[in-house]
Amino acid sequence: MPKIINRKKQIEGFTFLALSFMAIFAILAGVIFWNYSNSIYSNSDKVLEQYVNYYRQTNLLSQPTLSNNKKNQHGSPAGSFDDFRGKLLYYDKNKKQIISENVDTLAQSASAPTFKMNVAFDSLDLDLPPQTIKTSKGYIRAQAIKFKDNTLMVPSGSDNQMTYAKYAYVFVDATDTVINLRHFQDLIIWSFAFAFGLAVMFAFVISGQNMKPILKAWQQQQDFVNNAAHELRTPMSVIQGKLETMLTKPDSTVRDQSEAIILSLSEVRRLNSLTNNMLTLAKTGSNMTKIEKEPTDVASFLNKIMTPYREMGGLEDKLVELDVNVDRSVALDRKRIHQLLVLLLDNALKYSDTGATVKVSAVIEKKRLVLTVADTGRGISNEAKKHIFDRFYREDKTGNRETGGTGLGLSIAEWIVQAHNGRIIVSDNQPQGTIFKVSLPL
Repeated sequence: MPKIINRKKQIEGFTFLALSFMAIFAILAGVIFWNYSNSIYSNSDKVLEQYVNYYRQTNLLSQPTLSNNKKNQHGSPAGSFDDFRGKLLYYDKNKKQIISENVDTLAQSASAPTFKMNVAFDSLDLDLPPQTIKTSKGYIRAQAIKFKDNTLMVPSGSDNQMTYAKYAYVFVDATDTVINLRHFQDLIIWSFAFAFGLAVMFAFVISGQNMKPILKAWQQQQDFVNNAAHELRTPMSVIQGKLETMLTKPDSTVRDQSEAIILSLSEVRRLNSLTNNMLTLAKTGSNMTKIEKEPTDVASFLNKIMTPYREMGGLEDKLVELDVNVDRSVALDRKRIHQLLVLLLDNALKYSDTGATVKVSAVIEKKRLVLTVADTGRGISNEAKKHIFDRFYREDKTGNRETGGTGLGLSIAEWIVQAHNGRIIVSDNQPQGTIFKVSLPL
């Protein structure tokens, strides 16, 4: 994959993950802060509700007042000011605050406690639940109320003359509450920033990790295409060369051109085999091919596969043996397992010299069917064992071409085994040769 596309995709993945984490943390922080702020004001709002209930009981309010509860915290209307922890700011009909100069004495009066505080009355607060208001000395939690005309008198001025109150703020001191809430808000913000920083780093790592299988698949695709093109080009070039040579000799007979024809047919067969193997491998990455298992008599099944290879081995002075120790029927995909054994037997015979032995065995071990193909041939180097199942891999390319190999057989064998949820491993056969061991779950 080109670097610019790789970088673009990684940036897109990183951005998506980072924004997703940011949204999650922001929502979480908002919910926590909202719940905390509501709970921290709950006690203050209950005190304010006591005042509102008292004036509602005495029929002094000119209209219903919004609040969070219709009863005090004990579930019953408030009885007198003696139980209240709140305070009041009174205003006349012109929304001017009514102030008594002798606040300390009158504040203890049960009939009309009043306080001096520079807070302008806002009529819009009458339609709102308790609000937090900033004052010159801190913050108060206040509920706005409106009295009926000429119903409540409060002292005002230095001579303590009585004046009708039209509006009032019922309030409690909320300075400490607001300070604590701000500290908690700062904690939430810093925690969010720290968590988001970690999330950004985490998103960067994840986006990079997510690109690795994509890049690996891309590289495998490129390697497959390049190798396939190379493998297809070779037999086609041979066929083309032989045909062009034959055209230069129009008077030659078939007998005269038999060598060229035989070589061309050999390359056609090789090309056909290569094409079929490539189609098989193309299906391994999709759901086009399904494993269809059916009960199978292992001994009879393997003996049928081995018959032509015994004959082929005899012609080349090679011994082909079969050892089956399975006494029950096993569910297998006969077509695919047949293909698997053909691939392994072909390799064993191709890379074994005259006088070599190829032995196929089958046994049940720990609820698994174990098939083994062992030969006493040339063997495989340790480095080659790491890549033996890679597509188009050849340890000895020249030798492989002479034997007609395409480098795809073991890749197909590995896929067949994995499709059965099994395992295939390769190891050395002592003192010489190679062992392919296939383990399939029953």
